Amino acid sequence: MNRSLIFVPSTEDKLSKIEKLDADIVIIDLEDSISADDKDNALERICGFLEKYHQEKPIFVRLNSNRYIKEAERLKKFGKLGFMLPKFEKPESYEKCLEIWENHPVIALIETPSGIVNVEKIVSCNWIVAVAFGAEDYTASVGMKNHPDMLLYQKSMLVTYAKANSKKVFDTPSFSIGDDDTFRYDVDSSAALGFDGKMLIHPKQIEYINNAFSCSDPEYLRKIVEEYERSGKAVLVLDGRVYEEMHIKRIRKILAENS
Repeated sequence: MNRSLIFVPSTEDKLSKIEKLDADIVIIDLEDSISADDKDNALERICGFLEKYHQEKPIFVRLNSNRYIKEAERLKKFGKLGFMLPKFEKPESYEKCLEIWENHPVIALIETPSGIVNVEKIVSCNWIVAVAFGAEDYTASVGMKNHPDMLLYQKSMLVTYAKANSKKVFDTPSFSIGDDDTFRYDVDSSAALGFDGKMLIHPKQIEYINNAFSCSDPEYLRKIVEEYERSGKAVLVLDGRVYEEMHIKRIRKILAENS
């Protein structure tokens, strides 16, 4: 499952805590959380960590757009590693490492108006497995408020085009660390819009995100499928709700992803 994707700065203390995190995916950060004079050291710290890492939890590294070639070349020897490419606006901008991308999963992080406008082209790129939305940079670039209600158009665009191309799509992190109500509204909105999961910045956010993007009652969902199959009809009415084939397909998918 790919419900929760936590950013972890490439510092000694943060890297040492990765194996205890319950997030589905860890994104080790070389970009925003690392100062310019520490980029090379941070890259070497990742290499040291990956040499000793033996868990199955997927690891991605967020690269820097202005030095991604150097970073990708250094990290490509780690076979199971994925990459997150920031400020993604068009595939051509990152094609200098095309051979690497074809052997490692890539998440395109869309953070600009140009990225939103070009989303159809981005998700149709065969070496991109998923797209993610960086709302903090996006809203800053256009001078708007970073709030779920203000970003319905952009988020719906990402979900629609990603799903049309069978790609995963992840929503922006919530920066409401001390405001639980705002955080929960943000997460619930992401799940309701059809995102597959959500990025995050603090471990205390993991549990709620995992629950929000998981089926809440698998036993009841299995009952729906069983009743539908037993009825032999195109439409099932159960507990006052109508279920047709499209609903059953979605429920089967949810159960498979949570098995």
